[in-house]
Amino acid sequence: MIRRWCYALLFGLCAQAASAAAPSWDDWLERFVSPEGRVIDTANQRVSHSEGQGYGMLLAEARRDRASFERLWRWTDRNLAVRDDALFAWQWKPAGDGGAVGDRNNATDGDLLIAWALLRGAERWRQPAWRARARAILADVRGKLIRPSPYGPLLLPGMVGFVQDQTVVVNLSYWLFPAFGEFDRADPAPVWRELAQSGQKLLVAARFGRWQLPPDWVAVAPDGKLSLIPRLGTRHGYNAVRIPLYLAWARVDNPALYAPFLAFWRDFDQGSVQPATTDLRDDTTDPYNAPPGVLSLNATVRRLRQDAAAPAPPDAADTDYYPATLALLAALAEREVAR
Repeated sequence: MIRRWCYALLFGLCAQAASAAAPSWDDWLERFVSPEGRVIDTANQRVSHSEGQGYGMLLAEARRDRASFERLWRWTDRNLAVRDDALFAWQWKPAGDGGAVGDRNNATDGDLLIAWALLRGAERWRQPAWRARARAILADVRGKLIRPSPYGPLLLPGMVGFVQDQTVVVNLSYWLFPAFGEFDRADPAPVWRELAQSGQKLLVAARFGRWQLPPDWVAVAPDGKLSLIPRLGTRHGYNAVRIPLYLAWARVDNPALYAPFLAFWRDFDQGSVQPATTDLRDDTTDPYNAPPGVLSLNATVRRLRQDAAAPAPPDAADTDYYPATLALLAALAEREVAR
């Protein structure tokens, strides 16, 4: 009993530390959400995308902020649900006559984030219509965005543009590990459990460069061979930085999966620069510090992995949507793991 109480206290203190490094929810809403409920990517021409809407809804539910949740969902439904299926156009541009969808192709991580948020919102506020929409999204992901491979099911990043001559392009940060169990309960199908396994198998195999890190984008050949894709970039970049957080949030306890990320972070603990990304062809790294939100995410993962050398979260605030959002997600993940 004493050991369990100490363990809970330790995680409680860690969660408080992570929360202190993240922006406040009110601050995030004020800086990145329009009055209509559009999440604004401040570093990318102020566009909006399904990923941002999903993250915003997920954070609103976690804070029991129903008004913000409904505002975000209303904008998403009205502006991105323009396809002939249950998936969402991935990008909306503010330029032009009031703004419009910039690309009707979907982004599967955005679809899954929205579905996850709707499932959680439906349970918290007893809204069966939201649950029904989530199940429709999940059914279309299952039916349209899964391809077989030697590793198990692959998750297409979008409907269009990711399969050529039986080679499939995937983005391993789209594997939303902490949500797969909830998806399986809402939409019982073997594929959700199988995705949890295929994602881990791919992470073992998709190792490149000095630190053996996964890239943002990787090509999976029919025989299982993995390769970098120069036209999409060869970095362990700002997509892939999310992967260890998703693993830790899902309570995946496989030290080998975390080892490359920990090795990369530890190599710069005492340096003057703590980079976020590296080119996996030549091992060059960013010549500048990672944004505070990324460093906060890294620190969270290290605490959850009981890394004795885990640094404290940075005190500086992020100025842009994505790293500020990562900081809030890291704080949320740490609170949920501590329960």
